[in-house]
Amino acid sequence: MNRTNSLDIVKLAAALALSLLMAPSAVVAETDYLYQFNPDKYLGPEYDMKELLAQAEGESPAGAETDSAQPDSDSAQASSKDYGGMSIKELSQQSANPVSKNAYIFTQFAGTFNDGDLNTGSAHIAGNITFQPIIPIPLYGEDKDEWRIVTRPTINLFIEQPVPHGGIDNFNHETGLSDLLIPLPLALPENIAGRWLLALGPSFSLPTNTDDQFGVDQWCAGVTGVFGYIAENWMCGAYPQTYFKIADQNRDDNERGARFGNMFYWFFYNITDDWQIGTNPTIQWNDKAGSGNKWNIPVGLTLSKITKWGNTPMRLEFGAEYSVVNQDDYGEVARFKFNIIPVVSRPIKRSIFGGSK
Repeated sequence: MNRTNSLDIVKLAAALALSLLMAPSAVVAETDYLYQFNPDKYLGPEYDMKELLAQAEGESPAGAETDSAQPDSDSAQASSKDYGGMSIKELSQQSANPVSKNAYIFTQFAGTFNDGDLNTGSAHIAGNITFQPIIPIPLYGEDKDEWRIVTRPTINLFIEQPVPHGGIDNFNHETGLSDLLIPLPLALPENIAGRWLLALGPSFSLPTNTDDQFGVDQWCAGVTGVFGYIAENWMCGAYPQTYFKIADQNRDDNERGARFGNMFYWFFYNITDDWQIGTNPTIQWNDKAGSGNKWNIPVGLTLSKITKWGNTPMRLEFGAEYSVVNQDDYGEVARFKFNIIPVVSRPIKRSIFGGSK
């Protein structure tokens, strides 16, 4: 072999060695490919190469499905508090609490069955709509230290209500409004009462009735109170109201002064955070009525659900009641009811007499 050929072989070998040294390894080439595939080109050292390879091949990394299936703790907490700053369970209990810090618009749609000695046929059916906004009035302090009056002015619309008109089976069907009842109980702050619901205050009745049978035609005042308890998964209580005549409204001089009242009582158990089962009837008493007609005492069963209408949290109730004691002459013996109770903004947000931080 001559000298020229030997020199050519050396040059060829050197070029081959240099090309091998300069060529990227498989790993380097693969990494370059991953960097092109992944828009984030500043991957930290904590990234595992197997995960990167899986991303490059369009596969899910090991454990990715498990991680994505688990909600973020902050998101879970936010979703549990998206009912006006309360959890579903808190709203479920507070919406059944008559001295709650929240404001509600209570509306009941009911079908009633009415019967008695004055009716010899089947029971008469009538309609009834109860409108009852529940309005907290903060007086002093805030949150658990808040002293507040919680009023729930109540008025009823009677629809085609059978009214006895003298004699047997002689009824007029009337539609009209009842008297307006305004209880004003002052509730003890939660830091004092704890789990107890304790309130006491005056109550007033205004003669807004459109028919003599729907009211007493007198201005009345009395006493009201709330006595209850909220446990972890159940709650119970009673809300009595009494009214006595203080002034007349076109009343006959021979007519007795009004003495009447009612007592709303309740028990609810949380089946789940958003479902409750229990009872919440209202006992009626009218001392003005004759013997055997003073009391109406219902018992019943109610199922409630917390839900949302758009962004408005609300409580829905479905129930049935039967009066184990009712008026002998004529009165309500049963009712089926549907209650809609949305949460609304408090009309008075800050305490009237201060005490807020």
